[in-house]
Amino acid sequence: MLDFIPTLRPRPAVRSAAEASGDPTRTLDEILRAAVSEGASDVHFEPKEDGLVVRFRLDGEMREHARLPMTQREPLLSRGKIFGGMDITEKRLPQDGRAVLREKDRRFHLRLSTLPTVHGESLVIRLLDQTMPGQDFGELGLAPPQAEAVREALAGPVGLIYLTGPTGSGKTTTLHAALHVLDHQARVIHTLEDPVEYEFPSIRQTEIREKIGLTFASSLRALLRQNPDVLLVGETRDAETAQLAIRAALTGHLVLSTLHTNDALASVPRLRDLGVESFLLAASLRLIAAQRLVRRLCRECRAPHPDNARLREVHRLPDAEFCQPVGCPACRQRGFRGRLAIHEVIPVRKFLPLIAANAPLAELVALREREGLLTLWQHGLAAAARGLTTIEQVAHVL
Repeated sequence: MLDFIPTLRPRPAVRSAAEASGDPTRTLDEILRAAVSEGASDVHFEPKEDGLVVRFRLDGEMREHARLPMTQREPLLSRGKIFGGMDITEKRLPQDGRAVLREKDRRFHLRLSTLPTVHGESLVIRLLDQTMPGQDFGELGLAPPQAEAVREALAGPVGLIYLTGPTGSGKTTTLHAALHVLDHQARVIHTLEDPVEYEFPSIRQTEIREKIGLTFASSLRALLRQNPDVLLVGETRDAETAQLAIRAALTGHLVLSTLHTNDALASVPRLRDLGVESFLLAASLRLIAAQRLVRRLCRECRAPHPDNARLREVHRLPDAEFCQPVGCPACRQRGFRGRLAIHEVIPVRKFLPLIAANAPLAELVALREREGLLTLWQHGLAAAARGLTTIEQVAHVL
């Protein structure tokens, strides 16, 4: 049984949201139970002209869970706002809230967000599973040479490590897996995050609150006066944060952060655009990586691709075993179960002369090809060749 915080009295499970039509607390309880059971990453409550649609994001894709009548729409949304500690009388402005739920030995942080729409307030609840960040690099999908390059960069006492990718590509999970590699007893580790998704008992964590002026830049400036050894800056959003991260890396700190770029090498011109001098970037940068999430084929029902011979020839992979989704009870007939990260990892040691000389991106890309470093597409293709995902999934994501 789920034990909610803020506390809700235990209630008997119901079979469907429709059966709980008279009690919004019971309805919300049932929906969250279903979301946890199906492995949803977030729940969307979408107001419509004639009621409320509830959708789950499962393995990155949206699936409709229930349609509720107009009589349930406002009570359920109000209950969600109370659950997240929000003001139920304020319906004109966006609001954010949070809560915690537990199921047996699993613990979830919930991030709630409301936004006014033409048919009423939309509510989204993100479910952050606190049991996830203990995964090692192999479980995260890194190829052995990529994992070794990351470990080598983390072993250094100073420098800057950047992980790039769009929102929702698993960057936070990968960064927290990297923190597990570090010696928590011999080092002072501090993170700045928006929000704090996973909690570590031996790491100091600060949650960014821009509404009160607690930004990444202001927090990082204050944190540098506390003499940490390792800093995790959740996101480099502006020039001031980028400059401070560079300064920290140059003054005896190991800094991990993220950027929003299409691939790893694109972070170099992006940082230049933020005002970072090329010679400072070359002096501080140790590793840059990019990642995406693709849907993982269900191991119980995946089947050989009917065009395996042609795909092997086209992609020049004679030993490949490409597969396709089928669907079974284990994956709820979806053919996919969970997600897999694909990566591009660039140890920058050989790139530093080009970076310092302000070389264009094309020259960096050419050097990556000469060094034989895997691109996102190549790593994704290798995963498809092993039957872990499909070529269509990799092409869709990239």
